[in-house]
Amino acid sequence: MLQAEHADSEPLEARPAAAETGTLERQIQQLCHGWSLEVTPKTAAYLETIESPPAAGTQVYITHLPGQPYANVIATAAWLKAHGYDPIPHLVARAVPDRQTLTDWLDRLTREAGADAVLLIAGSLATQLGPYADTLALLDDVSLAEHGIRRLAIAGHPEGHPHADEETLDQALVAKLAHAEREELEAWLVTQFLFDAEPLLDWWQRLRHQGIEVPVRVGLPGPANLATLWKYALSCGIGASVAALQHQGSRMFQLARPRPPVDQVLALASHADRHLRLHFYPFGGIDKTLAWCQALEAGRFRVDAEHRNITVDA
Repeated sequence: MLQAEHADSEPLEARPAAAETGTLERQIQQLCHGWSLEVTPKTAAYLETIESPPAAGTQVYITHLPGQPYANVIATAAWLKAHGYDPIPHLVARAVPDRQTLTDWLDRLTREAGADAVLLIAGSLATQLGPYADTLALLDDVSLAEHGIRRLAIAGHPEGHPHADEETLDQALVAKLAHAEREELEAWLVTQFLFDAEPLLDWWQRLRHQGIEVPVRVGLPGPANLATLWKYALSCGIGASVAALQHQGSRMFQLARPRPPVDQVLALASHADRHLRLHFYPFGGIDKTLAWCQALEAGRFRVDAEHRNITVDA
């Protein structure tokens, strides 16, 4: 059996495709339990200034921005750990200049920052900075466990990848999970952000048919206006989700209004299982994102009778 993230290790239990409003509200609350958040070294400091910060133990993922020193990621992980969070630093294979630097980063993450997990991604750099063209090359060269890493988050691509076909992505995922099992690392998947839940649900069903049953954190954009969402969608080229966002684009009067990911949450809660959790990219600001997902987790919301909208209680 493939390793699973300990917090989500309950047996798989499919949810019904349709539900009464009360049941759906409970499913939404369950889906939002244990959500996680993405920050940059610069935006992490906002967690100290907001009125209702995340609960202790919340997973906070730290982006390694292109061209920025990895020391910023390490310092942010240390700050998050000191404030009671569970830091998950990004480790970008194509941004690693050499093997010695990689082992130094890992040692500093575990010893200085107290982190025991990383999100391993290939990265979007056109030219790799060192010996690692992808994540498998890095895993084949360095044992994460020997440097204190105990948990491994792996990027998931429900809408595919511009540089790899579906079969290649599936084979690579199986290889990474097998590596995690050999190294006795707890493993889970974290997806790119989605504006449409259907590609995620289709992808998740296909993985399960292949016997891949590991926890998945589904990437969603926090509340943001359509102009901001368009910018990120087009820059990342996330396939079917761009088409889903385009259908909303005709409602131009909403461009200035923050739009939480209501459609995605409703679809995931109606069709998902207990191995799915939510991971928020706060494009519209950390404060708005936290207020919305905390309200859903606490049950401070209502679903309309048509199951088309979620209203957060004031």
